[in-house]
Amino acid sequence: MQLGFYFDQTRCIGCNACTVSCKDWNQVNPGPVRWRKQENHEKNNGLSVFENLTMSCNHCEEPACMAACGANAITKTDKGIVIVDRNKCQQLLSCIIACPFSAPHIADNLQEPKKGENWIVDHPMQKCKFCWERIEDGNAPVCVSACPVRALDYGDIDDLQRKYPDAVRMNKTDFPYAYSLNSITVTDTKPSFFIKKRAKLPFSDVIK
Repeated sequence: MQLGFYFDQTRCIGCNACTVSCKDWNQVNPGPVRWRKQENHEKNNGLSVFENLTMSCNHCEEPACMAACGANAITKTDKGIVIVDRNKCQQLLSCIIACPFSAPHIADNLQEPKKGENWIVDHPMQKCKFCWERIEDGNAPVCVSACPVRALDYGDIDDLQRKYPDAVRMNKTDFPYAYSLNSITVTDTKPSFFIKKRAKLPFSDVIK
């Protein structure tokens, strides 16, 4: 099994319910770490046409972060969820450099003032864990449950592709703004993220 996310750009209203619920459920304090982010991207040559994108860790089939981690702190579960063992992390930062989507994060002292009892470093890497504890209880990830317009869904990627045949897998051609400019990864990591793209508006509709 490989779990993944689905996102409908035509439904998203940019309300940030997904990002706020993620921070609340996972008790991520205010600061530089964002397990899920929502951003607007301007299209059509500056004519104020926007595409929303909400994205967390994409739990890639071939995660670059896991391959790069010299501490063997990153693994995949039998459901395809990419997990970091914060007790093993040595803050080598190789995962951050390798990830094409800037999913791994390091907190600062204000965001994470107390060091974990078994941590090797003050601030081990953290990121979206696909709400695996909710999955084990038969519930959806909290971001999916919180979306008021049902723009997010999840499931096995084969099921998602059958359920949403018009969705495309995250890729650099369609979504260049989703990729980190600092990443050293050049190969496709096969992100488990499928998106229904917002249709391009005719020029006449844009200027009305």
